[in-house]
Amino acid sequence: MLSSMSLVWVVAFFAVGSSLTSFPEHRQVVNRGATVILTCSTDFKGPIRWTYSPPEEDDFEVHQGSQLSLSNFDEPGKYSCWGGDRLLDSVYVFLEDTPDSTTPELNCLAETYGCSIKCSWVDPNYTAVRLRNQRDNGKWVSQSPEGTFIVSHVTDSEEMVPLKVTLEAINDQKYLQINKTFYLRNIIHPSPPKVLWRKKGDVLEVDVNPADTWAKPTSYYPLEYQIEYKKTDNGETVKQLCCNGETADCWHKAKCQVHVRVSKFRVRSRDPLVHRDWESGEWTSWENVMKKRRKRKNGENKKNNRKQDRKNGEKRKAGKGENPGLPTSL
Repeated sequence: MLSSMSLVWVVAFFAVGSSLTSFPEHRQVVNRGATVILTCSTDFKGPIRWTYSPPEEDDFEVHQGSQLSLSNFDEPGKYSCWGGDRLLDSVYVFLEDTPDSTTPELNCLAETYGCSIKCSWVDPNYTAVRLRNQRDNGKWVSQSPEGTFIVSHVTDSEEMVPLKVTLEAINDQKYLQINKTFYLRNIIHPSPPKVLWRKKGDVLEVDVNPADTWAKPTSYYPLEYQIEYKKTDNGETVKQLCCNGETADCWHKAKCQVHVRVSKFRVRSRDPLVHRDWESGEWTSWENVMKKRRKRKNGENKKNNRKQDRKNGEKRKAGKGENPGLPTSL
């Protein structure tokens, strides 16, 4: 498979390496079947020998020049040039892989308008993956064991230029690159808001405030809230905007009132200045209203039982002071 252009080569072998778990410093990405020219970056003046890993049936020694020409390329791996026993340079040559319908999607989201975003991508076919914020010329970020990346970005309130992130993935043979462009405002997924609630008869009152992670001030970074509840009578689930006044007044903190009997409810939020559906917000956990009412009733029963026990104790003490053996009158 290895051929030369007016160069003479002799046999050598190189040991097979383990799976790649990091990105080689020098690499080249080519298409299968292309003609590849590798250059040994060195000032060495003597004969240059090239080795390949994993080993080929034929490898060669260059008597002059420092370029290796490979036609109809189909052997990805590490190519190294040597001056005697001295390693002069090396390059890892990958076959280019392109995303298709089977490639996992690169997903990015942010909880707030802060200085970092979280991206996730998992593909077991690749042994090393990294991500970079191209727009802000950010550093490469390695993948966590869970397949996530925390990427910093420059906060831009006007956001005239979208973010662009680049993912690179490699294995022993292939190199894959995925680019994703988006505006920060379009990947905001607020964390569940803080909720306090109380029952006044059959009316449920809920106070809602932004999560502690949400950007401040809320006058500049508003949120609006949606409540979902389940009716006790018929089990119907209802969603409604959590606001009892003017909509804009509820963008800082909100108060909901539900005038039907409710068994449970939950709340979520979204940025009202970005035209997105409610699915962008993460729900709070279900609050079980009926369970809390039963707990309160059980507490009242315990309190009443304690009162009754005290009365019975007082009666027993009073009974001990009397002499039941003597008649009350002669």
